[in-house]
Amino acid sequence: MTNGAIRVFWTVIGIVLTAIGVVGLIASLGHLAGIDNSAPLLWSGLLRTWRAIDPWGLVILGVLGLLVAWLGWRMLGWVIRVRRYPVLGDLDLRSITRQTADTGPAPAGVTHVRGTRLARGLERDLARNPQVRRASVRLAGTAPQPELWIELQLSSRAALTVVREHVSAAVERFRATSGMAPHRLEVTARIDAAGPARVH
Repeated sequence: MTNGAIRVFWTVIGIVLTAIGVVGLIASLGHLAGIDNSAPLLWSGLLRTWRAIDPWGLVILGVLGLLVAWLGWRMLGWVIRVRRYPVLGDLDLRSITRQTADTGPAPAGVTHVRGTRLARGLERDLARNPQVRRASVRLAGTAPQPELWIELQLSSRAALTVVREHVSAAVERFRATSGMAPHRLEVTARIDAAGPARVH
């Protein structure tokens, strides 16, 4: 989930909770037509169900509360987590092809590409080698010469010479397809001796 989606999600939740609170306050003050301010806010059927499952109602409510708190903590972590490398933003390909990119709104036919999509594509290309268990790519800096950070998790039988050639070929394909030539390339490789052999 992106930061924007998380902000929208919590904004909607905030609006819903605020609306519930405002309606409850107006009802408790007796200003809501057709509502008795001395009547319980919960409908009678829900109250009967709650009393019927006593004392398990509190247990269920506690579990649901812990689940919501855990989800909120995870989403908060996604928002405030410090990334090791700054992420390359959306790319205007006119800046890469040396065309004018700062002349106002983009005309029809101009393509914008998300930097994260380019990174995911390079990850998939790197992971095609059976010796690579997992690939993680970060694009930083600015186009057309960004910084490229690659982290590889290799099988215990990986031949480093073969992996080096595979990485070089993948980076060259990235350069040819994106039009960007990384001015800094850092590759970190780790051997995974615990995992099972990967089968293709």
